[in-house]
Amino acid sequence: MNLLLRLLLIPGRIKHCWENRNRLRVTADIVASLKKQCEDAETHGFKNHAVIYNAGLFVVLLEQDLSAYSTALYYANSKYHQQFAARGMAVLLYEGAEDIPTVFGKNYREALRDLQLADSWLQALNASTAGFNKFKQEHATFLKDIRNYVGAHREQNALAQLKVLESLDHMAVYRLGATFSEPLRLLVNFQIALLQYVKHPAVLLSEAVKAVEQDNLVEKKGSNL
Repeated sequence: MNLLLRLLLIPGRIKHCWENRNRLRVTADIVASLKKQCEDAETHGFKNHAVIYNAGLFVVLLEQDLSAYSTALYYANSKYHQQFAARGMAVLLYEGAEDIPTVFGKNYREALRDLQLADSWLQALNASTAGFNKFKQEHATFLKDIRNYVGAHREQNALAQLKVLESLDHMAVYRLGATFSEPLRLLVNFQIALLQYVKHPAVLLSEAVKAVEQDNLVEKKGSNL
């Protein structure tokens, strides 16, 4: 990156720093809160809550890493560092598009049904996750090549690695990060609404009853041995 371009980017970078000055602290607080809630749910046998809190924590950690890679790309001052950040982002986007449908798949949906949530919740979930399937269909091949050759270094042909690296457009990956952020934002909004709902006293009471019944069933089986 030439000196003139670096100078032109200074105002934007100062503004970015100011607007995101509290982001890391806020994210760390959210991670700590969800971690505790997930651990408490597992400890007390609230299985459905544990599944939901785990999914929420997964999304927050994914969004945190995506933001970090975006920031690294924005502040990179050399081609090497631009491509280095782009390689990491490409791996994250590929794996994220693969993992989100699983994290919010069968077990998650069974948890929602077991909590006796209305069908509207499942419909909202489908709408929130549909964008990831579309993203995967349109961009998985491009991202997989970066991941395998120069991201995770799965392929061991060094000449092939260099060929992919030389043609790597860091801005193309950066734009895909922005594209991925759109369905991720929808999913975050869905998860926030759900986390508020499952804190309702009636929902918690129902889960507490299930946990006690499960403990009694385990004790009964143990006494019959």
